[in-house]
Amino acid sequence: MADVLLDSSSIIRDRTGRTEEMLETSDELPPKSSIAQCVIEKAGEVSETSDDQTTSPIREATVKAGQESETLKSTTTSEKEEDVVSDKAELGNTVNVIDFFPEINDDLSLVRWAHGVNSHIKLVDSLNDPLVMMLEADVLAGTLEDSVDTSPVPIMAHPPDTESDLTLAMWIEAVIAANKEGKKKGVKLDFKDLSIVQESLKTLECYASQINFPLWLNADILPGPVDSTTTPLAPNEFLSHCVRYFPLATLSLGWTTRYTSAEDEKGEYTLAMLQEMARTHEILNIAQPVTFAIRACFVGRSIDALEWLIENVLDSTLTVWSAATDDFDPQAILTLQDVVGTDALYLDLPEDQMEALEEARLRGEEQQRKNDGSGASNILPITTITTAALALVSALAALYLYN
Repeated sequence: MADVLLDSSSIIRDRTGRTEEMLETSDELPPKSSIAQCVIEKAGEVSETSDDQTTSPIREATVKAGQESETLKSTTTSEKEEDVVSDKAELGNTVNVIDFFPEINDDLSLVRWAHGVNSHIKLVDSLNDPLVMMLEADVLAGTLEDSVDTSPVPIMAHPPDTESDLTLAMWIEAVIAANKEGKKKGVKLDFKDLSIVQESLKTLECYASQINFPLWLNADILPGPVDSTTTPLAPNEFLSHCVRYFPLATLSLGWTTRYTSAEDEKGEYTLAMLQEMARTHEILNIAQPVTFAIRACFVGRSIDALEWLIENVLDSTLTVWSAATDDFDPQAILTLQDVVGTDALYLDLPEDQMEALEEARLRGEEQQRKNDGSGASNILPITTITTAALALVSALAALYLYN
């Protein structure tokens, strides 16, 4: 897998010459150009419409492409329209988690995650781990490590990092290659920077026909608990980009949050917060699947409101997540699971919290067995007394008849 990833890296870095020719021989790539050229063009389109007129390295690569670029420009209007229709049809390859992983039997809590898959090493490890089903990674504007060009491109990194050894294009190519090898992996891309969303989705669009696995697009689009100072991404702009480029992907929508302590009475998702999210979903006429990202430490005070959200937004689920340093109440999660059902609740939690949750579940089952056993033991004396009473009545009746 490491070799595959390194090959993907070289493909993205070398956008001309023999690498281009090698890419064009693939039967699964767009007929008019290579994927690398597609990435160049998509990024160029975003650059031309941006207020920032700084020349990007991708735009420079377009100029260097020379003859192939001129060939692309000569494509007829009808051919372009056919390509657009074909691309949109190919978006149908995107599948949901339940269909992609039938072994979970509709129990979303069985989905296993790899978190912060933002580096070459972490990506290779996660792709080769047979227990990992979904890869969670962060996308922001930054630069590729050891690159001489400092123009921002979509990279895999979490703030405050602004450099990475993986661009988004390199990352998604490696995931596609792994799926072709039978290593079934879905992806959740967490966008931290609105300025890079459109360029990122245009990059992914180049691979649309090969993304035949779950694709989640995640962002915090509304303010939530507790008076977070983080600015949410503009919901209208983020969602309009997602719907335009990937209308069948799952939208993962959340609230900005700030954790203080378990005793903080503001530590909850209020009904007003959830109603605002539902209104946003309705106003923008979202028709694709949606999961709402919920921070675990706030679940205990929010169960009724979360039940309302699930009941009022069609085709929706909840994804409970947690920071490793958060206080964690496993019983609150188990209660929420009972309320909304295992087919509506993903658990994207650190390993130690998943272990604590499993221990709490087993304790609950053991207590239930004890309660059931206690009930059965109480029934036995009653049955015995009833039998004795019947025997006494029968004896008295016989004595009466005998006399």
